[in-house]
Amino acid sequence: MKKGEIAALLGPNGAGKTTIVSIVGGYLLPTSGSVIVGGQNIIKTRLRDNIGVSFGGDLGFYGRATAKQNLSYFADLAKIPYRKQKAEIERVLDLVSLSNDMNKKVQFFSKGMKQRMHIARALLGNPKLLLLDEPTDGLDVEIATNIRNVVKNLAQNDISILLTSHMMSEVEALADQIVLLGAGKVHAKGTVQDIVKLSKVKRIDRPATLEESYLALAPQLRRE
Repeated sequence: MKKGEIAALLGPNGAGKTTIVSIVGGYLLPTSGSVIVGGQNIIKTRLRDNIGVSFGGDLGFYGRATAKQNLSYFADLAKIPYRKQKAEIERVLDLVSLSNDMNKKVQFFSKGMKQRMHIARALLGNPKLLLLDEPTDGLDVEIATNIRNVVKNLAQNDISILLTSHMMSEVEALADQIVLLGAGKVHAKGTVQDIVKLSKVKRIDRPATLEESYLALAPQLRRE
């Protein structure tokens, strides 16, 4: 992946999307092989310090603590020096547009705000690679659009992003590169246009969408 590039993992349930995110993020060890990031095998190095992971969801924070207090706790876990924590917390909250809510208790946050908090936590320490697992899952259209704008802004700040999503329109709008997975194997990779071409789906009045192309390829992905 290039600096500031957004790549998306696509595939049916059980294809291995979350497993890949978990291995790259250091939550799972691979049974074989290696994971190369920045030319280094992160299984054997401490390069994972440059990787942030967000699985999202409603859990993972102390509801009675403020956003700032929660992130201070995670900054300690990330071994960020105390003298640098204030500036770092303000930086990540600004990146996800939560600066005005830093002193609000998380129990009063909406689902979308909590999702942005998860991303802010993953950004602590200024990682070069951000892993997002279903970043807009279960969110309404307006909030999901807000999260996508956050993701775009992060990429513009030279953070490389690897995400998973079941929403084809989201991937089409965000991803510079797409990786199609089937049964844990890479079936194809390329731009949206590359995937559309691979599917051989054609429309008389317009180009085929990513969703139409994915649906045409899905049976083959399940057989992989």
